[in-house]
Amino acid sequence: MPQYGKGEHGRYLILRLDNSRGGAIAPNTPYRLFLTDNDQSIEGTPDHDGIVHGVTDALGRSAWIWTREAHSADDFTLIRRIGSGAWGSVFQLQRGGDKEPLGGWPYVTTMHVRWGEQWVDLGYTTAQGNTAYFTHDQPAATLSISTEASAAENRQCFDELDAINRKFSQDDAAGALQLVDATACGAEPQQQLDMANLLLMAGRADLARLWLERARSGSAPVDRDVLRARFKLERLLGMPALALEDALELQRRQAETPLRDEPDWANSIAYYLADFPDHLAQAETQARQSIATAGPLPYNLGTLGWILALKGDIDGGLDLLKQSYSEIPRDEEIVADYGLALWRHGQQGLATRLWNQAEAQCVWGGRMHDALREARHPHPYFQAASSREVQAYQQRCAAPQTKRKTRSATGAEA
Repeated sequence: MPQYGKGEHGRYLILRLDNSRGGAIAPNTPYRLFLTDNDQSIEGTPDHDGIVHGVTDALGRSAWIWTREAHSADDFTLIRRIGSGAWGSVFQLQRGGDKEPLGGWPYVTTMHVRWGEQWVDLGYTTAQGNTAYFTHDQPAATLSISTEASAAENRQCFDELDAINRKFSQDDAAGALQLVDATACGAEPQQQLDMANLLLMAGRADLARLWLERARSGSAPVDRDVLRARFKLERLLGMPALALEDALELQRRQAETPLRDEPDWANSIAYYLADFPDHLAQAETQARQSIATAGPLPYNLGTLGWILALKGDIDGGLDLLKQSYSEIPRDEEIVADYGLALWRHGQQGLATRLWNQAEAQCVWGGRMHDALREARHPHPYFQAASSREVQAYQQRCAAPQTKRKTRSATGAEA
């Protein structure tokens, strides 16, 4: 058993994970362990931060922890850990009003990636109300938690997803896939999509596509919510033809029965298809459809401008991107796309000024990350997560940022 800390008081802790039927020990599971009180810390940890990372043994036990004072198990935070990236986050749920920890509550954690919200974890909160600690290598990625996800409406089925997720986290892929094959919750399209999302989360996109195909194979009319969920998953899985098919159906239903706050499906699919060279013609058609239906707006003009630039109409594309940027200069995707189009076509100086201003205005996201990496443009987030550059940037950008989306908003001179 590994040992950490200093002092004459020693103990280990046991990781227990809950589901709707109760709790059980979690053997062979990566964990994160520290003293909960901010005034106390485990001394001599590998990173000198008071935090121990490890894997529980066959009995669910952590490493042996030495402290100078005696501590009960309640003095520690012990949670499941996912990944080994430089960036990490955990959510803590509380009951409304009294701020008591909300333990044993089902949740789904997602991360915003290029083409939507991708599942990165699911399970039940600990007695302290904590989710698992999710780590990744995407600087300052946006994580969200859903405590009312449709996947958790049927607790028996959610428990199955949770059990599969635990097997994957224990590096027991064979055991996880046995549970997938034996599932009693794979008959309905939404259940099949939930399983596909879980498999994609586990890095098994091949199997996720098979479960998506199951969800598409039925002959009954598709529920609108299921159709939307299917479209989102098709984008995440890189399936442009199927995504276009479902986007057209969503547009048809939207025209028949408009719903409040429903997305602009034409613009959504147009921007997505632009990532696939073989689908640029369809992307342009959909972008123009968005403009015809919703009117010329900064976001769909930006989409069309990006597509035209990709198709070789550089002047036309840059004109539309410039117009879009002038109206929404703090929209992360517009800033990234306009800057990248300028960079690719000989206007590196303007792209640099635009991106420097974006950094000053704390504009950031996954699309900015990719664009700046392609152009090899520096940014504080490209330094080590614990660096002074990152800390200074985060401190400066922690203040509320106002996104002005009017014609009077100012951007870099273009």
